[in-house]
Amino acid sequence: MGYVDTVLLPGETVRFRTGRHWVLYLPGLGCVALAAASLTPAVISYLNDELADSLDGLWSGLALAFLAVGAALLARAWYRRRLTEIAVTDRRVIYKSGLLHRSTSEMPLDRIERIDVDQGVLGQMLDFGDITVNGIVSSIGADRLNRIAAPNRLRSHVIAGEHALRPPPVAVGPAGPPAVALASLPVAAVPAPLEPDREAVALATTAPAAPPPSPEPAAAAPAR
Repeated sequence: MGYVDTVLLPGETVRFRTGRHWVLYLPGLGCVALAAASLTPAVISYLNDELADSLDGLWSGLALAFLAVGAALLARAWYRRRLTEIAVTDRRVIYKSGLLHRSTSEMPLDRIERIDVDQGVLGQMLDFGDITVNGIVSSIGADRLNRIAAPNRLRSHVIAGEHALRPPPVAVGPAGPPAVALASLPVAAVPAPLEPDREAVALATTAPAAPPPSPEPAAAAPAR
């Protein structure tokens, strides 16, 4: 069980794990290759009696020196790669390195402002790079997260975790309450106003007014 598994909170899950890239072994392997190349002149000088006394010891010493440096570099690379743990959980980023002198860093996902990935040509080909996690208060710099395997995948998981923790934005209307709540209210059907009959209005305005009725003459009284 690694360090990350021992510090997980209840309900916390690991989304992505990574560590140092195997490119750390290249300097040591290069020295071992030089040691092997130095053995060829040493063998040739040993077989030649005339050059044996002068060159045999020189090439053998170079081979042993390269071999010793290569072994030391390989051991250092194994130590750094084996004892470095980097994980992205659903709540934070966890970094741990070292055994006798342990160095750890943790940063909550909702406190991360920016995460930078620095890759050269070789890093893009072999999928490794330096990562800098910039938080609101502190940061985990590239001096610790250097030559990390799959740096772009780590950044993608960090960004996905940030979006999962942040609440969705709520649009607020001009009147104050959320526009989403207003939009969800049922709208009562209001009947459209009746338009007046345009022909009837036109006839009423253009027709002449009828004259008032004339008074009827009074009936004559009957003769006696």
